[in-house]
Amino acid sequence: MLGLVLGGLIAALVVGLTLAPGPTAELIGLVPLSMFAVGKFLPLWGVSGESHFGPWELGLVIWVLDTCTVLLVVYGLEALYRFDRLRRPLEKVQANAGLVLRAYPRIRRVAVVGVALFVLFPVAGTGAMAGAFLAILLGLKRHVAILAVSLGGLGGGMMMAFLAVFFEGAATEFQHLQDNPAVKWGSMAVVALLLVLAVRGLTRAYRRALEEARQAQANEDSEHTSEKRAAQ
Repeated sequence: MLGLVLGGLIAALVVGLTLAPGPTAELIGLVPLSMFAVGKFLPLWGVSGESHFGPWELGLVIWVLDTCTVLLVVYGLEALYRFDRLRRPLEKVQANAGLVLRAYPRIRRVAVVGVALFVLFPVAGTGAMAGAFLAILLGLKRHVAILAVSLGGLGGGMMMAFLAVFFEGAATEFQHLQDNPAVKWGSMAVVALLLVLAVRGLTRAYRRALEEARQAQANEDSEHTSEKRAAQ
């Protein structure tokens, strides 16, 4: 499975560099940017006027990245743990997935939907890798875990693409009313600021829930240690 995925990506890269070097070179830069920095906000770049791609196409890029990530985790987890530099980050992601289940116990009741919604959530730490670990801890079968994370990535990418298109359209219409280019970019900046503030609020709530779950787990571990000592 990993060979097929890797072979497909290499073939697509070769074809892209041959037939469309400009857009392909842009994707080569956008992929790591999405994975390590902007995450699901990548479609917003599609309305900048500087991209070869539109918001919907960049939303599909998010979907492809998340699907490839869950395939890598599900089928190559044991191999990944053999690399010392990867082991610690993977263990951290796995531990956070356990805290998520503790902080949001309802995810267990709606496992597949819960994983998809978790991956869709536009907050740092809720991406495809964390979703894959969450699916593993829930005991989902491989194909079900892949489906749940892939659907979450698709939903998140399309959601951000819709917001990008909607905000750009609203700003353009407002510019027509005011007939001032500064109004368009100013309104888009205000909307972007509001979006950032909303995401920051969600991020704080998410981190607060994880911290409470971490503290509860630490208290339980301390109680178990005390009980063992008392039994001895």
